[in-house]
Amino acid sequence: MTTMPNDAADLIREVNASNEAVEDQCLRARQAADIAARSTRDAELSETAARNAAVAHQAIQAERPRRRAPLPRQVCFALATVALDGVACYFAAQALNGSQDATLVWTGLFLAVLAGGEVALDFYRDRNLRAWRTLAILTGGFVGLLGVLRFWFLATIGTGGLVPAVAGAGLFTAATAGFVYLGYRALRAAETPQAWRARREARKAQQAARVARATANRDGRERDRLVDAYLGQVRRLVFKTCPVDERFGLSAQVRRAAVSMPSNIAEGASRRTMKANRAG
Repeated sequence: MTTMPNDAADLIREVNASNEAVEDQCLRARQAADIAARSTRDAELSETAARNAAVAHQAIQAERPRRRAPLPRQVCFALATVALDGVACYFAAQALNGSQDATLVWTGLFLAVLAGGEVALDFYRDRNLRAWRTLAILTGGFVGLLGVLRFWFLATIGTGGLVPAVAGAGLFTAATAGFVYLGYRALRAAETPQAWRARREARKAQQAARVARATANRDGRERDRLVDAYLGQVRRLVFKTCPVDERFGLSAQVRRAAVSMPSNIAEGASRRTMKANRAG
């Protein structure tokens, strides 16, 4: 029977010296352990960055606690409300007695004014209340002007008298005002651009942290696979040289040493690799 090694490091050196393939396996396990350690550090750094980004987003969001709806979704909703005013604005543009192209241009201008009014009302609501009131009055007056144009158009082409024209113009005007109000409320519920950017950065950091953690887990599994394969060679020597009551403890020490992979584990492998390179 061979002499029992004194510790895990001696046992590993003895196993490495027994066969070149086993020695190379130890070196690959050490490299896998280094890769897994770097991946774990990268995952921890990514998770720290994700937590910091989430805290930054929460701090910015706390400045406008009632504005939490996603900004892109709310902007799309506001644009949809403007688009719904297209028919009413088209009827108003027809009252100007222009060509078809001119009517479409006027319709686009009317819609642009309504959209600009929604954005301006949202912008000045928290910055200048006096300017907001002025804009609200101007926007309301513009909606009323569109109602007058619609009435003029309906009264001109209609054959039912003024009552249907007034009813139709009033209905379209109420719809226009309602859609403008809904678009304004949609913008008021939307998060601020600063909060949107912070939320986007936090989401990117969180995704990067998930990818880094998945990479670390994959590298850890690869490390464990190589270490377990190497420990199979070590156990053969342990069963030959160690008493039964010491086999478990020594195997555990070898596994800890193999996972941590200190530099002395692959010392023999490095020397053999250098010799092979010189011989080549």
